[in-house]
Amino acid sequence: MFALLCPAFWGLNNVFYKFLMIKKFRGYFPMLSFIGLADVIFIVILWLVNPVSFIFPYVPFAMVVGLMPLLAFWFYSKALMVEEISRITPLFQFIPIFVVLLSVIFLNEILSVQQYVGVAIILIASVLISYRNSKSGKSLSSALKFMIPFSVVLAVHAILEKFLLIHIDYWSLFFWNILGAFCGILFLMTFSRRRREFVETVHVIDKRTFFVVFIGEGVYFLGTICWLIAASMGYVSLVSAFAGLQHVFVFIYVLLSSLFVPKLLKEEMTRGVIVLKISAIALMFAGTWLVTA
Repeated sequence: MFALLCPAFWGLNNVFYKFLMIKKFRGYFPMLSFIGLADVIFIVILWLVNPVSFIFPYVPFAMVVGLMPLLAFWFYSKALMVEEISRITPLFQFIPIFVVLLSVIFLNEILSVQQYVGVAIILIASVLISYRNSKSGKSLSSALKFMIPFSVVLAVHAILEKFLLIHIDYWSLFFWNILGAFCGILFLMTFSRRRREFVETVHVIDKRTFFVVFIGEGVYFLGTICWLIAASMGYVSLVSAFAGLQHVFVFIYVLLSSLFVPKLLKEEMTRGVIVLKISAIALMFAGTWLVTA
């Protein structure tokens, strides 16, 4: 249940991210800074209502692990600037693939022939959905070069989170992850260019925009907690596979927004494109089932 709730929440969060990136922030660090501020509000509330454990040396390690999404978000923000959100999120399926491969390397788990076939199907589907029409004909989406390193970083992050969940409860792990990420943002603020970007953005961000950021991060908070609960109960490769299915929810959210709020996000929704996306998503479902069955 938690593994399925996670992609539903994260998928909605991705729609918020896309809207904020193209409509308001137009840059990596300003958006990251405001997201970090919203996250601090959530962890303060968490600290007030739930006991947070401190277990050395796992807490400092959890804070370091919390820095990894900052790097992943840089790649993700680059992809958001050049591609539609409904084409980007299916590429999240690279994450469970890398998780499986890393488990082979670090946990000495050998894949079956069925799992290798599933990996191949997901890779084919990821390439398929990355194709788009251009003036010169069919070409691969430029987001692909950002989403592969993005997926590698988050796959390593998932493996380390599973290790930490053996020693720290998921509420405490979330708290120290977010605190570590916030410390990373403060460190980036020591660079004059980043401070200038943040100050310039403050003047153009109104209360409504920060409210949207807050709601978007609230959805992210719910998705992350669901992921941590699920990962604490089962195999991280299986939970990651379910989390990668958020592209299905994103497709539904974007389709609904194109019908009822067409000016919210610019997405190509011709019949051919919809058929292509649905076909690629179906292939990814099949590949994910083969990997995790």
